[in-house]
Amino acid sequence: MKLADILKDIPAVDILGDVDREITEVVYDSRKVKDNSLFVALSGTQLDGHRFIIDAIGSGAGAVALEDDSIVPDEYFTSHNTTKLHFQSTRRAMALMAANLFGHPSEHMKLVGITGTNGKTTSTYLVKSVLESGGGKVLLIGTIEYILGDTVLQTATHTTPESLDLQRLMASALADGASSTVMEVSSHALAMNRVYGIPFKAAVFTNLTQDHLDFHLTMEEYFKAKKILFDSLSPESFAIVNIDDEYGKRIVADTRAKKVYYGFRDDAEFRVVRSISTDQGTLLDIRYGGNDFRVDSALVGKFNAYNLTGSFAVGVMLGCDPAVAAESLGRVKNIKGRFERLDSGKGFLVIIDYAHSPDSLQKTLQAARELLYESGKGGRLINVFGCGGNRDKTKRPRMGKISEDLSDLTIVTSDNPRFEDPAAIVDEIMKGMTLQPDKVFRIVDRREAIVAGLKLARPDDIVVIAGKGHENYQDIKGVRRHFDDREEVEKELGLKN
Repeated sequence: MKLADILKDIPAVDILGDVDREITEVVYDSRKVKDNSLFVALSGTQLDGHRFIIDAIGSGAGAVALEDDSIVPDEYFTSHNTTKLHFQSTRRAMALMAANLFGHPSEHMKLVGITGTNGKTTSTYLVKSVLESGGGKVLLIGTIEYILGDTVLQTATHTTPESLDLQRLMASALADGASSTVMEVSSHALAMNRVYGIPFKAAVFTNLTQDHLDFHLTMEEYFKAKKILFDSLSPESFAIVNIDDEYGKRIVADTRAKKVYYGFRDDAEFRVVRSISTDQGTLLDIRYGGNDFRVDSALVGKFNAYNLTGSFAVGVMLGCDPAVAAESLGRVKNIKGRFERLDSGKGFLVIIDYAHSPDSLQKTLQAARELLYESGKGGRLINVFGCGGNRDKTKRPRMGKISEDLSDLTIVTSDNPRFEDPAAIVDEIMKGMTLQPDKVFRIVDRREAIVAGLKLARPDDIVVIAGKGHENYQDIKGVRRHFDDREEVEKELGLKN
């Protein structure tokens, strides 16, 4: 493809060299540069792509996109016959280049973006089910995996891929018959312009609570990152928002899209008028347009009542028959690592959940507590959890207190320690706890902690194993070692040979 075509309608600060040349591919990893590649130098949280411009030119790059115009002299570009492209933001430029390169696939599909602290993953599966009820093939992009129809394309590398990878995914899905894409849109992706320029038909806001402050530093900056999605919507699109969340109305204050609210409040257009949750699932009545629609779901907990209602709203606003949309929500069963229930075979229930923030842990434990209450058998709640290393440290004691307050027994353990000492992370969690010796246990090794939690369980108890969910590894000193909470449970309980 001609470089000029890749650059169509993208404003540059300056261009030095030939734009009529052929470009074989666009890459942002200098190790993937080949003859006549376009290398985009991105500034990341750990590495700056500008450091690898000379390496890219040496590998045959035909063009280089950069922000820092002073890092390599112009003479170096001209002497190597490499076109220099100077942009204010290479991330924004790459997002637009990727759309040009792959033929703007997002313009030929309905796109749904889901953002918020909790509920994104579950909501993508629910929306996918609703949109498929109309007969179309749907591409799902999220934290666990990327799926097209019934086919898992790959395990996810990022919740929201880099713009170049995102456009490639959508173009391939479109060629394979996809009519819609539903994706999780993370705050990192929004702050780093991974979805810049993408014309979403609908955007969903689930909720906002403390998370990712190691990256955003403050809740206000975290909120502003999420708000980018809604500020970018067109007047022809829909902003579908949880009205019960304190940030709900703020996040759509400046949107041009049609505002659609869901929740339990009387002024919600999609209002939950009845919600009954048991260990078998959730029964919802959602009122819309003066009519009530019944949703019978295998998912449990009040947080899933919100996920179900928001997903129902997406389907209806995008033209699905409400009755069909409601029925299709019931087809979604256990989602890996999202309040995933395992029958121990010994009379107690095991729940594996991704909860790794104060709010998500609180909601997970509250939902488990509600199941115990509904059963009326006097079972106990045992929680095994930890916190990740090299992330927001302020949430650690808060999560310790939440677990101690809501659980009968807590085992504090390791999660993904990354480059921190796992024992020190455990100690920081326990600073928020009163450390009652008969309620709180400290077992740093995660495998030993899970085994201990299962051995403590009695019939009618619930054991929650929180923090990692779908993840099948532990990140320790830069090495990902295989570790799967579900596998450990199954091994200990003899559920699989």
